Amino acid sequence: MTIRRHPDPVPNGPNFGVLNSGHMTGPVQAAPFSENATQTNQITNEAVDKARDSIADLRRRLEELRGQHPEADRALRDLDMIVPRLDEPAREPGTLRYMLQNLVERCGGIPGLVAAAQLVQSTVVALLPGS
Repeated sequence: MTIRRHPDPVPNGPNFGVLNSGHMTGPVQAAPFSENATQTNQITNEAVDKARDSIADLRRRLEELRGQHPEADRALRDLDMIVPRLDEPAREPGTLRYMLQNLVERCGGIPGLVAAAQLVQSTVVALLPGS
């Protein structure tokens, strides 16, 4: 049996190497040799409203626990830095992801709040461009 060696593909245009199995429901997956692969998120008002609602719920719960847990004040400060960035989530997506991770970690030390913090994280990350 003869084994043929196929040459590596040569890029021939924008988005060359984007793999599509025909059933795409998630972000674009680019092959390692691809160039210029991009993804455009269509952010709806409903998605922004969900993010704001999850933040409002977490804020209310944190304010109730203020004074009982030192991390509650720090988590509220994190929320204060996250909220203004919802108007332009694509401007500093890495910074926003970092802030959200800090928020989840802070709330992890407060009983009953980690799920609410994770909801904030997932609704806000849904607004960010794909990485």
